[in-house]
Amino acid sequence: MAHQYLRRNKLTPATHLGLVLALVGPMLPPLFDPILFGSGQTLVRIEWGIAIHWINLAALIGVVLYLERLPLASIGLRRLRWWTIILGMVAGAAILNLSGMIANVLKVKPDAHFAALLMSLPFAVRVLLVITAGVFEETLYRGYALERLATAFNSKWVAAGITVVLFTLAHVPAVGLTHLIPIFIVSLLVTLLYLWRRDLVVNIVAHATIDGVGLLLVPWLSHH
Repeated sequence: MAHQYLRRNKLTPATHLGLVLALVGPMLPPLFDPILFGSGQTLVRIEWGIAIHWINLAALIGVVLYLERLPLASIGLRRLRWWTIILGMVAGAAILNLSGMIANVLKVKPDAHFAALLMSLPFAVRVLLVITAGVFEETLYRGYALERLATAFNSKWVAAGITVVLFTLAHVPAVGLTHLIPIFIVSLLVTLLYLWRRDLVVNIVAHATIDGVGLLLVPWLSHH
Protein backbone atom coordinates (compact mmCIF):
# COMPACT_ATOMS: atom_id res chain seq x y z
CA MET A 1 0.00 0.00 0.00
CA ALA A 2 2.53 2.62 1.13
CA HIS A 3 4.78 2.04 -1.87
CA GLN A 4 2.12 3.79 -3.93
CA TYR A 5 2.80 6.99 -1.99
CA LEU A 6 6.44 6.81 -0.87
CA ARG A 7 9.65 6.44 -2.84
CA ARG A 8 11.31 3.08 -2.30
CA ASN A 9 14.22 3.07 0.15
CA LYS A 10 13.53 6.74 0.88
CA LEU A 11 12.00 7.82 4.18
CA THR A 12 11.40 11.46 5.01
CA PRO A 13 12.13 13.04 8.41
CA ALA A 14 8.37 12.98 9.01
CA THR A 15 8.31 9.24 8.46
CA HIS A 16 11.21 8.76 10.84
CA LEU A 17 9.16 10.64 13.43
CA GLY A 18 6.19 8.42 12.65
CA LEU A 19 8.27 5.29 13.15
CA VAL A 20 9.45 6.57 16.51
CA LEU A 21 5.83 7.14 17.55
CA ALA A 22 4.81 3.71 16.22
CA LEU A 23 7.67 1.57 17.49
CA VAL A 24 9.22 3.46 20.41
CA GLY A 25 6.14 5.30 21.70
CA PRO A 26 4.35 2.19 23.07
CA MET A 27 7.46 1.25 25.07
CA LEU A 28 7.85 4.59 26.86
CA PRO A 29 4.91 4.62 29.32
CA PRO A 30 6.14 1.49 31.19
CA LEU A 31 9.45 3.26 31.80
CA PHE A 32 7.76 6.16 33.61
CA ASP A 33 4.82 4.31 35.19
CA PRO A 34 6.84 3.04 38.20
CA ILE A 35 7.88 6.60 38.98
CA LEU A 36 4.30 7.88 38.83
CA PHE A 37 2.34 4.91 40.18
CA GLY A 38 4.77 2.55 41.89
CA SER A 39 5.45 -1.06 40.94
CA GLY A 40 1.91 -2.47 41.18
CA GLN A 41 -0.75 -2.49 38.46
CA THR A 42 -3.64 -0.26 39.47
CA LEU A 43 -6.79 0.97 37.77
CA VAL A 44 -5.42 4.51 37.58
CA ARG A 45 -2.23 3.23 35.98
CA ILE A 46 -4.18 1.29 33.35
CA GLU A 47 -6.44 4.27 32.60
CA TRP A 48 -3.36 6.46 32.27
CA GLY A 49 -1.88 3.97 29.81
CA ILE A 50 -5.04 3.97 27.71
CA ALA A 51 -5.03 7.79 27.55
CA ILE A 52 -1.36 7.88 26.51
CA HIS A 53 -2.03 5.30 23.79
CA TRP A 54 -4.77 7.44 22.24
CA ILE A 55 -2.59 10.56 22.40
CA ASN A 56 0.21 8.64 20.68
CA LEU A 57 -2.22 7.40 18.03
CA ALA A 58 -3.55 10.92 17.40
CA ALA A 59 0.02 12.19 17.01
CA LEU A 60 0.79 9.45 14.49
CA ILE A 61 -2.32 10.20 12.44
CA GLY A 62 -1.27 13.84 12.50
CA VAL A 63 2.14 12.86 11.11
CA VAL A 64 0.51 10.92 8.26
CA LEU A 65 -1.96 13.64 7.28
CA TYR A 66 -0.08 16.86 7.98
CA LEU A 67 3.66 16.09 7.87
CA GLU A 68 3.87 13.24 5.36
CA ARG A 69 0.79 14.66 3.59
CA LEU A 70 -0.39 11.17 2.72
CA PRO A 71 -3.89 9.66 2.76
CA LEU A 72 -4.88 7.15 5.41
CA ALA A 73 -4.93 4.56 2.62
CA SER A 74 -1.13 4.65 2.98
CA ILE A 75 -1.51 2.89 6.35
CA GLY A 76 -3.98 0.31 5.09
CA LEU A 77 -7.23 2.12 5.79
CA ARG A 78 -9.38 0.87 2.93
CA ARG A 79 -13.00 1.54 2.04
CA LEU A 80 -15.36 -0.27 4.39
CA ARG A 81 -17.27 -3.05 2.65
CA TRP A 82 -20.21 -5.08 3.87
CA TRP A 83 -18.01 -8.09 4.60
CA THR A 84 -15.14 -6.23 6.30
CA ILE A 85 -16.44 -6.58 9.86
CA ILE A 86 -17.52 -10.18 9.30
CA LEU A 87 -14.13 -11.14 7.87
CA GLY A 88 -12.38 -9.47 10.79
CA MET A 89 -14.46 -11.34 13.36
CA VAL A 90 -14.02 -14.68 11.59
CA ALA A 91 -10.28 -14.07 11.25
CA GLY A 92 -10.03 -13.11 14.93
CA ALA A 93 -11.85 -16.28 16.01
CA ALA A 94 -9.63 -18.38 13.73
CA ILE A 95 -6.44 -16.76 15.07
CA LEU A 96 -7.62 -17.24 18.64
CA ASN A 97 -8.22 -20.96 18.07
CA LEU A 98 -5.07 -21.52 16.03
CA SER A 99 -2.85 -19.67 18.50
CA GLY A 100 -4.37 -21.72 21.31
CA MET A 101 -3.60 -24.97 19.50
CA ILE A 102 -0.01 -23.88 18.76
CA ALA A 103 0.46 -22.84 22.38
CA ASN A 104 -0.83 -26.22 23.56
CA VAL A 105 1.56 -28.05 21.25
CA LEU A 106 4.46 -25.94 22.53
CA LYS A 107 3.14 -26.32 26.10
CA VAL A 108 3.25 -22.61 26.79
CA LYS A 109 0.62 -20.62 28.64
CA PRO A 110 -0.25 -16.91 28.91
CA ASP A 111 0.39 -15.00 32.10
CA ALA A 112 -2.46 -16.14 34.37
CA HIS A 113 -1.74 -13.42 36.94
CA PHE A 114 -1.95 -10.62 34.38
CA ALA A 115 -5.07 -12.17 32.86
CA ALA A 116 -6.71 -12.31 36.29
CA LEU A 117 -5.83 -8.65 36.86
CA LEU A 118 -7.50 -7.66 33.59
CA MET A 119 -10.57 -9.76 34.39
CA SER A 120 -10.93 -7.90 37.70
CA LEU A 121 -11.24 -4.51 36.00
CA PRO A 122 -14.64 -2.81 35.64
CA PHE A 123 -16.54 -3.87 32.52
CA ALA A 124 -16.34 -0.40 30.94
CA VAL A 125 -12.55 -0.35 31.34
CA ARG A 126 -12.27 -3.80 29.76
CA VAL A 127 -14.36 -2.64 26.80
CA LEU A 128 -12.06 0.37 26.41
CA LEU A 129 -9.01 -1.90 26.61
CA VAL A 130 -10.38 -4.12 23.85
CA ILE A 131 -11.10 -1.15 21.58
CA THR A 132 -7.77 0.52 22.38
CA ALA A 133 -5.72 -2.62 21.74
CA GLY A 134 -7.43 -3.23 18.41
CA VAL A 135 -7.20 0.32 17.08
CA PHE A 136 -3.91 1.42 18.64
CA GLU A 137 -1.75 -1.66 18.19
CA GLU A 138 -2.93 -2.53 14.70
CA THR A 139 -2.60 1.03 13.42
CA LEU A 140 0.89 1.50 14.84
CA TYR A 141 2.46 -1.87 14.15
CA ARG A 142 0.65 -3.23 11.10
CA GLY A 143 -0.84 -0.19 9.40
CA TYR A 144 1.99 2.30 9.86
CA ALA A 145 5.24 0.59 10.82
CA LEU A 146 4.90 -2.41 8.52
CA GLU A 147 3.95 -0.28 5.52
CA ARG A 148 6.70 2.27 6.06
CA LEU A 149 9.39 -0.33 6.80
CA ALA A 150 8.32 -2.32 3.75
CA THR A 151 9.06 0.79 1.72
CA ALA A 152 12.39 1.38 3.47
CA PHE A 153 13.65 -2.19 3.03
CA ASN A 154 11.77 -2.91 -0.18
CA SER A 155 10.52 -6.08 1.52
CA LYS A 156 7.23 -6.70 3.28
CA TRP A 157 8.71 -9.79 4.95
CA VAL A 158 11.60 -7.90 6.54
CA ALA A 159 9.12 -5.27 7.71
CA ALA A 160 6.82 -7.96 9.06
CA GLY A 161 9.65 -9.62 10.97
CA ILE A 162 10.71 -6.36 12.59
CA THR A 163 7.18 -5.43 13.64
CA VAL A 164 6.43 -8.91 14.99
CA VAL A 165 9.53 -8.82 17.20
CA LEU A 166 8.98 -5.26 18.44
CA PHE A 167 5.26 -5.84 19.07
CA THR A 168 6.16 -8.90 21.15
CA LEU A 169 8.87 -7.10 23.12
CA ALA A 170 6.52 -4.19 23.84
CA HIS A 171 4.52 -6.61 26.02
CA VAL A 172 7.46 -7.44 28.31
CA PRO A 173 6.45 -4.89 30.98
CA ALA A 174 2.97 -6.44 31.13
CA VAL A 175 3.66 -10.18 31.00
CA GLY A 176 7.40 -10.55 31.52
CA LEU A 177 9.89 -12.49 29.42
CA THR A 178 8.57 -15.90 30.45
CA HIS A 179 5.14 -15.38 28.87
CA LEU A 180 6.15 -13.82 25.55
CA ILE A 181 5.67 -16.88 23.34
CA PRO A 182 1.83 -16.68 23.28
CA ILE A 183 2.14 -12.97 22.43
CA PHE A 184 4.61 -13.82 19.66
CA ILE A 185 2.26 -16.42 18.19
CA VAL A 186 -0.68 -14.01 18.03
CA SER A 187 1.57 -11.24 16.69
CA LEU A 188 2.78 -13.52 13.90
CA LEU A 189 -0.74 -14.56 12.94
CA VAL A 190 -2.25 -11.06 12.90
CA THR A 191 0.73 -9.88 10.84
CA LEU A 192 0.11 -12.66 8.30
CA LEU A 193 -3.53 -11.56 8.22
CA TYR A 194 -2.46 -8.02 7.39
CA LEU A 195 -0.06 -9.20 4.69
CA TRP A 196 -2.88 -11.22 3.18
CA ARG A 197 -5.51 -8.47 3.05
CA ARG A 198 -3.55 -5.23 3.61
CA ASP A 199 -6.76 -3.99 5.24
CA LEU A 200 -6.30 -2.18 8.54
CA VAL A 201 -9.97 -2.40 9.56
CA VAL A 202 -9.98 -6.18 9.13
CA ASN A 203 -7.00 -6.39 11.45
CA ILE A 204 -8.52 -4.01 13.99
CA VAL A 205 -11.71 -6.08 14.16
CA ALA A 206 -9.73 -9.33 14.35
CA HIS A 207 -7.55 -8.01 17.18
CA ALA A 208 -10.56 -6.66 19.07
CA THR A 209 -12.31 -10.02 18.62
CA ILE A 210 -9.33 -11.89 20.09
CA ASP A 211 -9.15 -9.63 23.14
CA GLY A 212 -12.92 -9.33 23.41
CA VAL A 213 -13.37 -13.07 23.79
CA GLY A 214 -10.94 -13.19 26.70
CA LEU A 215 -11.87 -9.94 28.44
CA LEU A 216 -15.61 -9.71 27.74
CA LEU A 217 -17.20 -12.91 26.46
CA VAL A 218 -15.52 -15.44 28.75
CA PRO A 219 -16.24 -13.47 31.98
CA TRP A 220 -19.83 -12.93 30.85
CA LEU A 221 -20.35 -16.63 30.14
CA SER A 222 -18.81 -17.60 33.46
CA HIS A 223 -21.50 -15.61 35.27
CA HIS A 224 -24.42 -17.06 33.27
